[in-house]
Amino acid sequence: MGLGPMNMTAPPEVFRRRRARLASSLGRPMVIFAGQSRARAYATNSYPFRASSTYIYFGGPPVEGACWLIEPGSEGDAGSALFRPPATLDDAVWLGETYSDDALAASAGVRVSGVMGVDELKSKIKGREWAAIIPPCPLTAAWARDLACNVPSPDELLAIVDMRLIKDEHELTAMRRAAKISVDAQRAAMAAAGPGNSEADVLAALYGVYLSNRAEASFTPIVTIHGEVLHGGGYHNTMAAGDLLLVDAGAEEPGGYTSDITRTYPVNGQFTETQRSLYETVLRAQRSAIAACVPGARYRDVHDLAARVICEGLVELGVLKGDPVALAARFAHTLFFAHGLGHLIGLDVHDMEEFGDLAGYAKGRMRRPEFGNKFLRLDRDLEPGMTLTIEPGVYLVPAIWGHEALVAPFADCVNRPAVEALLKGRIGGIRIEDTIHVRGGDAGPEVLTAALPTEADEVVVSSVGAD
Repeated sequence: MGLGPMNMTAPPEVFRRRRARLASSLGRPMVIFAGQSRARAYATNSYPFRASSTYIYFGGPPVEGACWLIEPGSEGDAGSALFRPPATLDDAVWLGETYSDDALAASAGVRVSGVMGVDELKSKIKGREWAAIIPPCPLTAAWARDLACNVPSPDELLAIVDMRLIKDEHELTAMRRAAKISVDAQRAAMAAAGPGNSEADVLAALYGVYLSNRAEASFTPIVTIHGEVLHGGGYHNTMAAGDLLLVDAGAEEPGGYTSDITRTYPVNGQFTETQRSLYETVLRAQRSAIAACVPGARYRDVHDLAARVICEGLVELGVLKGDPVALAARFAHTLFFAHGLGHLIGLDVHDMEEFGDLAGYAKGRMRRPEFGNKFLRLDRDLEPGMTLTIEPGVYLVPAIWGHEALVAPFADCVNRPAVEALLKGRIGGIRIEDTIHVRGGDAGPEVLTAALPTEADEVVVSSVGAD
C-alpha cells in the first residue's frame, strides 16, 4: 500500500525562508513540537493526529512526535534540524509504510543529514539555554518538561506572530481551498434542513462533504435552532416550521488551513416579518464591516461600526429608543450582540489564539472590560495579507434579560415589552459570518466565502433545496 500525499502547502524553499526569517530574530535555539494524538480512553485508541500549527507553518511534515530545532542565524537549512521518532517493525505491521528521511527532507527543505532521530535532540540542547513552542498535548508537555525547556519570551512569540499574521499566496491558495469545501458543506447543510429533520441530520451533511474532500471540521460545528446559545451543541433538537437554524461551521483542508462560515435561515423557507427585519439588520452590519476592512483600518473601529448599524436596526424595529450612535457609544448593543465581530483565521480557526492576546491585540492595546466588548478577539490595524472573520449577530438571550445588573443601566433606552415579545417569538439568534482577506490598493477585501449567499431571499431558496 502506497503512502498518501504529504499535504505540504508550499514548496520547500518557502519553508526554508520562513525558518531563516525566524532564526534571524532568535537569540537562543527554539524547538517547535508537532505534538502527539490524544488518547480517547486508552493509549492505543487515539483521536486522529493533527500537527501543531506553528510546526506546520515552518515546514513540519505530518509526523507525530516530531519537532524542529531552529538555531539563531540559521539560513533555514543548515542550522535547522527535523527530529522524528524511529519507525519500528510494529509500526510497519500496524500502521503501514512511513515517509523516508529523504522524502521528509525534500518536502521540508532541509538536507537529509538534517533529519535525525528524536533521541538525538537531548544531546543537541544539553546545557544550553533554549525555548520551546509546545502544543496543548500531555505527552509532548511531559517530554518538554523532561528536556527542561524554557517558556518563549513575548518577543520570541511576537516574531512568529508577525510572520503568521500576513498570509502569502501559498497560504491564501490553501484558504481558498478550505473556503470552497466549507461553502459546499454549508450548501449540503441547507439542503438537509427542514421541518421534522434533526440538527444531527444537518451535521451529518456537513461532515459528508468534509470527509469526501479529505478535510476535517476546523472546529466543532454549531448547528442549532437555539442560536441564542453562542457555542451551543448537542444536535438533539428537531426542527419545526418557524424555527431559525444557525449553522456555524468550517473546513480544514488537508494542509491545515481553515475557513469559517455562519448562515442563519428559516427551516421552512419563510422568514416571519420580524425575523426578516432582524436578519436584514445583521446583514447590513456585516456588509458595512466587510467594506471597512481596508489597510490601515483599526479592527476595533470596524467592530464599533457594526455595533452602530445593529443599533440603527433595533431602533427601526422599536426595540431600542434613541440615537443609534449614542446607543452604541453606551454599548447598548451588547444586550443583543454580546460577542466580538470576529477573529484572525489561518492555520487555526482562531489563528494563534494559543499565544493569547499577543496575536490578536497590537502592542499597547488591551481588551475593554465591559460585558460583550471584552469578548472582542482582535484589535489590530489591518494590513494587506491579513485574514479574518466578520460575524455580527443579534441574539435574544434569556439569561441576559434575567440579569438585572446588565439590563438596568439601559432601562431608559430599551423597549422592554418589545424585547419580551422577541424572547417569546422564536428568534433565538441570527449570525452571518464570512472569511475575508484584506487586500491592498483599491480592490477592497476579498470575501473568500462569497460563493455562499447571504441575501435573505437567496438564503431562503437555498434552505428549501431549490439551488
